[in-house]
Amino acid sequence: MRRMLIACVMVLMTATLALAADVTGKWVGSVETPNGPIELTYEFKSEGEVVTGTVASPMGALPISDGKLVGDTLTYTVNLEGATITHEAKVNATGDEIAIKATGDWGVSEYVVKKAVQ
Repeated sequence: MRRMLIACVMVLMTATLALAADVTGKWVGSVETPNGPIELTYEFKSEGEVVTGTVASPMGALPISDGKLVGDTLTYTVNLEGATITHEAKVNATGDEIAIKATGDWGVSEYVVKKAVQ
C-alpha cells in the first residue's frame, strides 16, 4: 500500500512539472504610457522555477531580477534608475501570450506580450 501511495505521489509531481509553463525565448509587445506606446522585447530563460533575462525598449535593455515561474504565474522585478518595478504575470493556456501587470512609483500598467515566431 505504501509503495502504491509513493508511486501516485511521484506521478502527480511529474504531471505538475509537465504542466508548468515555459517562457524561454523572445516575447514582444508594447505598453501604453502618457507619451504613447513603448515597444518592449523580453528575452526569458527558465530553468525549473528560476527565470532570468532582459527587457529591452528603444531606450535600452535592463536585466530582470528575482524571476520565478510557478505553474502559469511569472513574477520578477526590474530596476530602473533606482526604482524597483514589480511584475506579476500569467502565461495563457496555449503558452503564446503573457499578461503582465507592472507596478511602480507611477502606479500600475497592464499589457500583453506575445511569443515571437522564430
